[in-house]
Amino acid sequence: MRSVIAVRRDWIEKKQGKGTEKSHTRWFLSSLSPLESNRSTRAIRKHWSVENLNHWKRDASPWQEDRHRHRRPNAALNLALTRNALLALIPFEQGEPLALYFERYHRDPAKAVKLLLQGKPLP
Repeated sequence: MRSVIAVRRDWIEKKQGKGTEKSHTRWFLSSLSPLESNRSTRAIRKHWSVENLNHWKRDASPWQEDRHRHRRPNAALNLALTRNALLALIPFEQGEPLALYFERYHRDPAKAVKLLLQGKPLP
């Protein structure tokens, strides 16, 4: 370890029409020199860009993945694998709610089975 990086995030959490200011600091240990701060900043942003591209699909949906606490590690792993497979197969557009597709496939089980059997992962 050659450096420690603190990244502070501030946001407003909106619940029931009321906004509460929140803050969180994440700490990163790095083998990069403190003089290479631009490089470490890019690495942190790249890490979180991957998380942000995928997270809204998982948590802003009926899955509510962040709220679930599984006592058995294999159960959590199996659910994560199943969700990853479904996210790769469901042909939805950025910004469209996943719940819309849940409802669509729930109403038409034949369409859901066809998606599972004939679907190809999206790029």
